[in-house]
Amino acid sequence: MYIVIGDRLTVALFKLMGFEGTVMEDPKEALAFMAKGIETYDIIFIASKVAKPIRRELDDIRLKNPRKFIVEIPSVEESIEREVNYLWLVRQVLGG
Repeated sequence: MYIVIGDRLTVALFKLMGFEGTVMEDPKEALAFMAKGIETYDIIFIASKVAKPIRRELDDIRLKNPRKFIVEIPSVEESIEREVNYLWLVRQVLGG
């Protein structure tokens, strides 16, 4: 199972692509959610806007759960400055 965690716009975009998503803009809230949900989800996409302040903690989760993928994706708000192909990113992660 896959889930997207992040700001409202990023989660909405991924929901349009068929993903489950949870709007969380507080990094500590996202970290607590991931700690509880790491067993439920195989891949967790997290918006960079939320991930930046907790990168060290995300690395710890990755080390403790090597069979799970935590993928940082550009937030839609941040991608306004540069073009981001979200479909390509998803295909790279999922192997499609």
